[in-house]
Amino acid sequence: MQIQRQPDGSIQLQMTQQQGRKFAKTVIENAEDAHMALLNFAYLLNEAHYDGVNEFRQPSHAWEAGAVSPSPKSAT
Repeated sequence: MQIQRQPDGSIQLQMTQQQGRKFAKTVIENAEDAHMALLNFAYLLNEAHYDGVNEFRQPSHAWEAGAVSPSPKSAT
């Protein structure tokens, strides 16, 4: 993880998904001792992780008449 203070006074964090997940897990496990802003940041990291690994894409024209639906067996 890299932490850089920006000229405007803000802080920029750079981390891998794995580092973000580990950081979020640690914060959430110690939630009783964490400030609300830190907890919100941990939840945002988790959300970013899930969005990053979600590869679902709605097929084009999926709701038009005659569109083929995947069978429930192919989903497992």
